[in-house]
This record gives sequence, structure tokens and C-alpha cells, in this order.
Amino acid sequence: MDNPRLRVAVLIRHYNPYGGGAERYAVELTKQLASIHDVHLFAQQIEERTPNITFHTIPQWLERPRYINQLLFSWFTRRATAGKFDIVHSHDMVTHANVYTLHVPCVRTRWTESHGWRKALRWLNTLLSPRKIAYLWLEHQQITPKKGKQLIAVSEFLTRNIVENYPQDENQVTIAYPGIHPKPPEKKTPEWHVQHSFDEHDFLLLFVANDFKKKGLPTLISALEQLNNRKIHLLIAGNGSAEQIQIPQSTQTNIHFLGVVKEMESLYSNVDALIHPTRVDTYGMVALEAMAQQLPVIVSNRHYCGFSEHLTEDEATLLEQPENSKEIAEKIDFLFKHPEDRNRMAQQGFTKSQSITWEQTLNQTLSAYNHLIQPSKPVHSP
Repeated sequence: MDNPRLRVAVLIRHYNPYGGGAERYAVELTKQLASIHDVHLFAQQIEERTPNITFHTIPQWLERPRYINQLLFSWFTRRATAGKFDIVHSHDMVTHANVYTLHVPCVRTRWTESHGWRKALRWLNTLLSPRKIAYLWLEHQQITPKKGKQLIAVSEFLTRNIVENYPQDENQVTIAYPGIHPKPPEKKTPEWHVQHSFDEHDFLLLFVANDFKKKGLPTLISALEQLNNRKIHLLIAGNGSAEQIQIPQSTQTNIHFLGVVKEMESLYSNVDALIHPTRVDTYGMVALEAMAQQLPVIVSNRHYCGFSEHLTEDEATLLEQPENSKEIAEKIDFLFKHPEDRNRMAQQGFTKSQSITWEQTLNQTLSAYNHLIQPSKPVHSP
């Protein structure tokens, strides 16, 4: 008997393969789902279209205030999907989905981490803020356990955060990590350094993020200032605001803002290492993607970055204190001075990356779907 083809609605405000981790995760997973099910994508902004997905543009009446737009997105998608789909799978804050993939720490974290008078003051401040009330209400609708609802988290790191804030969700969360498509890494382009005005002996360190401050760029720049090594160049990719970052005079010629880069695999293959000194990251897809291109990685440890829960010190250089610029400087300097260790780490990281795939992400997602579909309609992977 053939497996049933489900009608699946996927919700995300920005469907963008070049966006942040949540957007890229949603794009990859949606493509995987569309290979076996009838998938409809509902978004306000659609940056890429593929033939086997039906796309629906949701009105965006206003960009700000953002919480109003979030409430409107929830309302419009409820009207558009009600009673029409077997699965309504949201990557965004809405009130009506039956599957939610959660990508960021809970809004409630600020309150659960506060104590005593600080907690009382925070709640008083919340009562005076329509924005905070809206986000807390949306999150409550999204995460509170309910029959016919499944939660998916992108890491153990995020699962712990969910359970700390909503203890009733313990044992109710499926984990579906982001992944990669296993394949050989791209080869270096010999003329790439020349085309970009670098010397062949320069050490190129890559930083990729959209939120520069949260991902640790100011501390990283401070580390480069301490190193004061003209051979070490920092390449910064992403749509974060360069104007908000202070660049010391001594490092200005060694720091390069690239903006959004669409051909990331080519960039990975032509630099020497990736650094991800994030202060908080539920996963950290850029580190996995860099490893898949056989690039050595410096990344915050498991207390700051969900992806690091997969890693050993042989597979990546783990930062104990990503807010410590001296530690970052020492780790960069070690990779710069020890190419053999760099190459060995790159190979071991590449081997690890090949075991973390989008096919696994799909299978874990389908496992969550199975809890919602009646036994006569089991959901299987292809």
C-alpha cells in the first residue's frame, strides 16, 4: 500500500535561502517535505520559488511595530489554512499550527532568569508594554501543551531552554537538528586570493552572521587588535550593520565587510578558518556548513552554542569564554601558527559533518507528524 500524500502548510514570514539560520532551515526542510508531500508555503516575503511547492504570499500591511505584524501574520495564515491541511507547520510565532519548529530561546527566559524584586519589576514593566504582552501571549499559544500539537526544537540546547520556561513540556519536544547535503568539499580557486587583493600567505578568517553583536564580533575585533598581525585578515559575511561596529584604527586594513554572500560554499573553500564566538546560538548552522567544506572552526562551547554539543576538541576549537578576547586571540594565533593541526582538525570536522544531514532532519520531522496522523495514515520517509 502506498504511503499517503499529505497536504502540508508551512508558515514563515521570510522564506529566504540566504537569510539567518531559521530561514535557511525552513527552506531546506520545506524542499525535503515537498519531495514526498503536497506542500504549500505561506510567507510575506518569498526569495526563492521551486516548482513542486505551491507558494502563497501573505499581506504585510506594515513592518513596524513588528509585534503587530506578527499578530497579523498569525491572523492571515489562520484564515488561509483553516480546515484545508493535514499538517500546519510553523517556523514562526502563530496561534493555530499543529506543528511548531522552534528556533530561538523562549521570550519568557528574561523573566525566569530574574529573581526577587528584579522579577517583580520586570513583570510590572511588562504590564505597561503591549509589545511584551503580545510576544508572551503568542509564545504561550505556541508552546503550551495541547492535544493535537507537536513541538520540534533544533537542538538539546534549545530543548533545555523550553523546559526551563515551560516545565509542562518536558518529554514533549522532538529534536530535529539542521543538516547538510553530504558531498565532497569544493576545491580552492587558485586565483581567488589575487582577485580579492590578498597575498597567498595571508591567513583569512571568516565570520558569518546577521546579528554581529550577539554573535560576538566586537570581542573578535578586540582579539585581532591584540594580535596585531598584518597577515591575519577577518572577512565578515552577513547583513548585519557595519556602522554599529567600532573598528580600531590599527585593524581597519585587515577587516573586510562582504555583505550578504550567496555563493557561500565558494567562500568557505577559499578561506583558512571560520570563527563563531557567539554569546547565544540555539544551533549555529554556519559552523556545520564550514566543516562540510573541510574548514577548521573556532566556536563557542556547548553552553553558548547548540551545535557544539556534537563536537569534541579534536573536531573544533571550542571557546570556554567567548566574551574573553584574550582567549579568542590565543585560539586564532594557534591555528595561524600550526597548519598541521589546522588541517587535521579540518579533516576530523569534515568527517563529523557528513553524519549530520537534512535527511535526518526530515525523518525527525516526520516522526513528529506521525503523532498527529491517525494510525491508518502513517507518515514515512521516502
